[in-house]
Amino acid sequence: MEHPDPQPAHAERPEDAAQDERLDWFLQRPEPSMPGHDDADPVRTVWQLPRFRLGNRRFTGRVDHALVLVTRKGSYRAFLPPERPTSVRGCVALYEVNTDTHTFRLNVPLPSRDDASEFEATADITWRVIRPDLFVASQERDVPGLVSRRLLPVFRAASRSHPIEDSPAAEEAVRSAVEAASPVGATAGLEVTCFVRLRRDATERSHQARLRTARHDWEAAEPEHRAATLRARFETARLAEKIEFYDAQLARSRTAALALHLAAHPEDTQVVMEHLRTEEAELVKNQLHLIDQALDGKRLEDYQLAEPHQLIAERMAAILHAKETPPAAEPPPSYGELPRKDSPESGT
Repeated sequence: MEHPDPQPAHAERPEDAAQDERLDWFLQRPEPSMPGHDDADPVRTVWQLPRFRLGNRRFTGRVDHALVLVTRKGSYRAFLPPERPTSVRGCVALYEVNTDTHTFRLNVPLPSRDDASEFEATADITWRVIRPDLFVASQERDVPGLVSRRLLPVFRAASRSHPIEDSPAAEEAVRSAVEAASPVGATAGLEVTCFVRLRRDATERSHQARLRTARHDWEAAEPEHRAATLRARFETARLAEKIEFYDAQLARSRTAALALHLAAHPEDTQVVMEHLRTEEAELVKNQLHLIDQALDGKRLEDYQLAEPHQLIAERMAAILHAKETPPAAEPPPSYGELPRKDSPESGT
């Protein structure tokens, strides 16, 4: 007679909704390592075996999961992968247990010596089932909850004797206490490792940050003052040298000032040249106007006009000479004549 396939009594519990709430003294829940994948219960499936229909049907499940058979006498027989039972005779239930490694993070506040302050503890916990029979017999279905209940008293007792200012010593004390305590979850067939980190709470961290900023400002105040004073002194000296230089250039002539401007702004050459030509023409025009006024008014005597007339005559001669005789190349330099020698024919 064929035996009907056994039906699972219950599947893995549905995933709990992720809750993002801060842990306090009365509500401390572990934080799963991957939200949306609640692996708190390693028991994946429970099969109720028919009581009066016993056969040799083989139940394998997933190859990487362990199987635990429960006999009628209440004993447990474990089969670690890849072992599988050859028969289920005399058994009433079969458990499929996940033996993979799981992790979760526990964030809890821990008391310090002063009740007004507390440590913020972060524990990275890794666990796996190494004795499936013991785990099934324990009837535990929330491994993170079990581990948290065992670890929290150890954490609190170790941190309670330390002041909030001594977080490194408190962290070392908590780690030592965890290592010295009995293996967590060993009675339930679990292998658990825990790594704990401690730091001061947010209020203390903010206070320490303010003190560090104030200390840095105090340490930098004197060097910054010296640097600012030296910088101001150099700027004053540089400005004085610049004033002296421009004063000397402007005192020379207007042409020197324009040359200085062109040295700094060569792109203004055309504008400067136009300005110079305009100024020169205006100067000549003004001078001619003054001469015309002097001549028309008959205010100058003849002896006073003798020298200007001479200058005008020289200027006109120079202009006419420049127009009539183009500049020729300069003659080669003359060499000294050699002394003459009398020839024999001269009879001298």
